[in-house]
Amino acid sequence: MANPFKGEIALTHAGRNWTLRLDFNALCDFEGETGKNALQALEGLERGDVTASDLRALMWAGLRQEAPEIDLQTAGRILGENQDALIRAATAASPEDEPGNAPRPRGKARAK
Repeated sequence: MANPFKGEIALTHAGRNWTLRLDFNALCDFEGETGKNALQALEGLERGDVTASDLRALMWAGLRQEAPEIDLQTAGRILGENQDALIRAATAASPEDEPGNAPRPRGKARAK
């Protein structure tokens, strides 16, 4: 069962329950699979500027934390049926807007 306090979200596909978690290990798995910077991919996700292959790889990396047997094709099918899943998982993984949490810096720091 997905634990939203850990940044997890629950998904269903083909009669099976899946847990998507974009934690540190998932980001490392994404980088290992694609050779791309995971944090930049997440920023691209936020801006709507990310490739379909990166979306599928992020989904795969997040799902394999609880289901290491998953392949990219299955991750793509799950993403196709749950198109908002990555946004929801990214939001759950970085709750900077919650009271008491410091805001996450965005973009490059400005020189004063």
